[in-house]
Amino acid sequence: MGLRALDLFCGMGGLSWGLKETGLIEPLWAIDNHEPALALYRRNLPDTYVLNIDLSKSANLRDLIEKIRLNGGVDLVVGGSPCRGFTQIRNGQDTHSDPNNRLAIKFAEIVRELSPLAFIYENVPQLEKSRVFKRFIGRLKGRNNYRVAHAVLEAANFGNPSRRARLIVVGIRWDFGRLPIIPKGVDIPHQQFWLRRVEQDGKIGYCSKLQEPWRSCLLDPDDCRLVNVEQAIADLPILEGKTKGSNRSYGVPPQSAYQRWARQYTQETDGHVVPRVRPETRERLKAIVPGGNWRDLPTPLTYRIPFEPASGQLRRSHYSAYRRLLPESHSPTVQGHSDFAYHYKYERALTPRELARLMGFTDNFQLGHEYDSVVQAIGNAVPPPLSKAIAESLLEQLN
Repeated sequence: MGLRALDLFCGMGGLSWGLKETGLIEPLWAIDNHEPALALYRRNLPDTYVLNIDLSKSANLRDLIEKIRLNGGVDLVVGGSPCRGFTQIRNGQDTHSDPNNRLAIKFAEIVRELSPLAFIYENVPQLEKSRVFKRFIGRLKGRNNYRVAHAVLEAANFGNPSRRARLIVVGIRWDFGRLPIIPKGVDIPHQQFWLRRVEQDGKIGYCSKLQEPWRSCLLDPDDCRLVNVEQAIADLPILEGKTKGSNRSYGVPPQSAYQRWARQYTQETDGHVVPRVRPETRERLKAIVPGGNWRDLPTPLTYRIPFEPASGQLRRSHYSAYRRLLPESHSPTVQGHSDFAYHYKYERALTPRELARLMGFTDNFQLGHEYDSVVQAIGNAVPPPLSKAIAESLLEQLN
């Protein structure tokens, strides 16, 4: 066994899946209190002790620490407490009063009590500017406890097919005598992964803002440093409408290095199911080019009932409404609901397997055939390619 790890607020296991891929870290304990996500974790990491515990309660925290100590302790603590109190998607609610914010401090307290060799913490970038962050870092550093470094990383810089900016905090125990170094991948500025809207001769189109040589890298199917949507999901079975849950054989051979890696020698995939799509939604999607959204709709389709002005305007008027993926670019940040983006070729929502591919999960990570709960778990996960890269860098520093 390599380094023994504790994964706090583990969700479906994105951090743990990346740690395990290093071959030198074994997720020994995993803690969360969201049962649907834990069910996915247990299915895919059966050798880990998985506990459903609410860490906001001090008695539960003390019991957990005692149990881990009695079983030999851990070498590494990882995790990312709930981000809802820090994220920008709050609909005007007060972020500072959210009780979930205190869970970041709970993470720091567990690290202090267990005294592992190192820790890795992740959350949304907005945490860095919150009132909690200074207290959080202070608890971790203490008086000669941990040397701590933090940085905002973009998952797309590590070969992930979707964008996902995360605040990463890494600490190494003070007695090792070194400040952690956080890897940056190919280190492309986050804004270059966004899309550019182009209008020419009355036609609307979208393209990546990436500049050379990275644009050519993104379009090369054999270069896994940058991976686009089409390279990530184009080999999955063709689905155009609502489907029932079942395992499905791949439609075509792998068409990219990423697809060959993602299949992991599996012969078929689960989690490739589509929910019902409303006829009016399908009609609107047909009028939107890949990369576009509701702003590209012709006027008759902007009414709640298409072609009926008396029905009023669409209520969905945010940027992601009716957004379609652009195949030759990165996916926007995957969220925990089915309509954050639609397929670039078919007028439908994305399947859990497509979302998992966009988040860097390999096909041997079993999803089952549920839809909503699995989509939510994927949207809350850490991309395994990102967690693996951070863990490998940390292993080198720990020697």
